[in-house]
Amino acid sequence: MDAGIAAVLGAGVGTVGVIVTGWTARSATKMQMRNEAVRERRAPRRASYEAFSSAAMTFHDHLQPWVHFGRLLDRTRISKNEATDPTSYLKSSEFKDGYVDRAIVLADDVSRFGRHVVLDGPADIEPFVTKVTELSSDLVAPFRILLSFARLSDEVGDAIVAYDTSKFPEKLKQLDGVVREFLQHASTALDRDVSS
Repeated sequence: MDAGIAAVLGAGVGTVGVIVTGWTARSATKMQMRNEAVRERRAPRRASYEAFSSAAMTFHDHLQPWVHFGRLLDRTRISKNEATDPTSYLKSSEFKDGYVDRAIVLADDVSRFGRHVVLDGPADIEPFVTKVTELSSDLVAPFRILLSFARLSDEVGDAIVAYDTSKFPEKLKQLDGVVREFLQHASTALDRDVSS
């Protein structure tokens, strides 16, 4: 082989090598930047999903003993021959100090963290957030009323609220189920972030 041809071929191979190396490095840089952008977008969403689900389950766990046992102690029978009155009579003095206030704060946390999730998106998980916040609001309603009455009746005596809590066990069970559904859809949304 002629030395001139070998030099030209060597230079050509060298040039192709430099081009391929440059292209590979540029592609790797683009991929790294894309992965970093996905992580930056995914991290806040994951944090808001986690905060929302944790708030909802903390609220659930706070109410569970009262829903399953405590509210039954507050119910009265109409008579021995008639069905049980579904109304519970909640008296502020019968709750441990801070229990009612804590239930309200936890429900407010569910609502607040739910708004963060809705803002972070995607839109297809909003119905689950709405359902969780609605159930939380329904479950805490008698406590909000009780607290309002207690504030009004501070000088008169203890506040009492009559409230139909018969559907509370089912609502608490629904809350747990909807939070689980939310987590499944949130996980799918985060996986879409990675694959897109």
